[in-house]
Amino acid sequence: MAGGNLSPRQKMINMMYLVLTALLALNVSAEILEAFKSLRDSLAESAESFAEKNKDTQGGIKAKIEEELGQGNKKNEYLMAITDAVEKEANGLIAKLDSRIDTLEGIAGLDKETGEMHNIKELEKNYRFWMGNDAANGGRGDGEAEKLKKELDGFVKWANDFVKSNKLLVKVDSTGKAQEAEDLFKPMCHDHEGKVWEYHTFHGKPVVADLAMMEKFKLDVQEIHSDLLGLVKAKLGSVTFKIDSLIAVDAPVSRVVAAGMKFETKLFVAMSSNDIKPEFLGSGVTTDKGGNSATMTFTAPGGFAKGQTEKEASYHAVIKVPKADGDVAELKVEGKYTIRKPEVVITSASVQNLYANCGNTINVDCPALGEFYSPKFTATEAQVLPSGTDKRVITIVPTGKTCILGVSSLTNGQNIKIDDIKYKVIKPPRPEIVLEVLGKEYNGASPIPAKADCKVKIRPDNDFRNALPKDARYVVDVIDLLSARSLGAPAKVASFSGNGKDAVAGVSVNLGNSLKGDPPGTKIFFKIGAVYRMNFQNKKIEEQFGDRDLYIGAIIK
Repeated sequence: MAGGNLSPRQKMINMMYLVLTALLALNVSAEILEAFKSLRDSLAESAESFAEKNKDTQGGIKAKIEEELGQGNKKNEYLMAITDAVEKEANGLIAKLDSRIDTLEGIAGLDKETGEMHNIKELEKNYRFWMGNDAANGGRGDGEAEKLKKELDGFVKWANDFVKSNKLLVKVDSTGKAQEAEDLFKPMCHDHEGKVWEYHTFHGKPVVADLAMMEKFKLDVQEIHSDLLGLVKAKLGSVTFKIDSLIAVDAPVSRVVAAGMKFETKLFVAMSSNDIKPEFLGSGVTTDKGGNSATMTFTAPGGFAKGQTEKEASYHAVIKVPKADGDVAELKVEGKYTIRKPEVVITSASVQNLYANCGNTINVDCPALGEFYSPKFTATEAQVLPSGTDKRVITIVPTGKTCILGVSSLTNGQNIKIDDIKYKVIKPPRPEIVLEVLGKEYNGASPIPAKADCKVKIRPDNDFRNALPKDARYVVDVIDLLSARSLGAPAKVASFSGNGKDAVAGVSVNLGNSLKGDPPGTKIFFKIGAVYRMNFQNKKIEEQFGDRDLYIGAIIK
């Protein structure tokens, strides 16, 4: 983002920041906020390490110039002022970034004694600090964001102009003629898809994200700083550094990693140079291009105790560095990191409860594992049916009173147990039996025509039908028509089969000639037989009704 050639570590950090920002747009979870805290700490360590490296480089350049001056050689004396100018400009911008970091830490509620920040997700104060009146200056606001953009892009412009004006980088064409070099460094702040940089960068982000971004900008500035000193060093010639001590440094991508995912850390030697070729040893260590750094990568193991959500683990490496006297220094790297149990995210129409003997379709995701998520499911007192199109989607058909869904993932060659989710299993809401007479719902009081067209309908609970329409289908076996023609018990005068008929749409009961000879005022009854619910597998489950619920009375006219 800053220099012409980004290091592998810088590319990795930039990608991490983009991924976290994208996740942030979806869900400001505690895990993402903690990830930003870890990223901020890692970036701060890297920026500090880079600053020390640049300080040593500057000291080495000056020491070489002073040595030459002591020998009466003033050829490179002019580089002393150039080196000072680089230091002044870079450190001046770093100081401005540090000042903003202090303000952001105040917004985040930093306790200076404990180092804890109690309000890392603050949005509004953070946004106003950066944007102020966000309608001002064509949407760029009048806060710190506009000033920051001018400072960052101004520093890049200064660096490019500085390189050209001091002829630190000169191209030579095929004829041997010197040409002015193109811009070495690219601007840091770009408008994005019609949105100004200020709004696009600071809208909707918690303060902890911008703390991480400030450390990233410091790292960008230090990288340009380093490149400029490298150009000065090239002008000077071979600079010999006196190395009093060597320090092995590692910079993890994150100190917290989900079980089953890859832990990755950068290994390098402070004060390394092109003349020093360190050897990196350790499980999962591969040497980077150029040979002066390495990347350690290995799979974080699973295996959590009951109730445990995270655990601490350690890693080790050795860096062998040849010394000027021909000896080899062995530098040990030891670090610790936290393995976090991946979090399961459940999405369904009814997350807390499952309906008995129904197709409860749920989405079981584990965002922390990303594309490495390869789920395996088990369930007690239930059938688990996988989706044919989406590995995250399953259908649970419970048969007991409770169901425990076990979730694991075959990730990076390990079967990682993720979680057990306990569900309460409930019966679907009982449907309602209604009678329609001549297309209208019967009110239970008005007399009905003796030859009326009637329908008996089974009406599902509305919420249940919306959630599980394939499980909210009903049938009845038979409907008997009874008539109280005498002082005795009502007698059956006709039967109407419900076989093969959708009782939700209604089973027709045409009185027709069934009540022939029954005078007006006669009491009749619609006696409903067994009522069954058809689930998504076309399995019949009998609904439990009381005897009184299965009789609907009316009077004919």
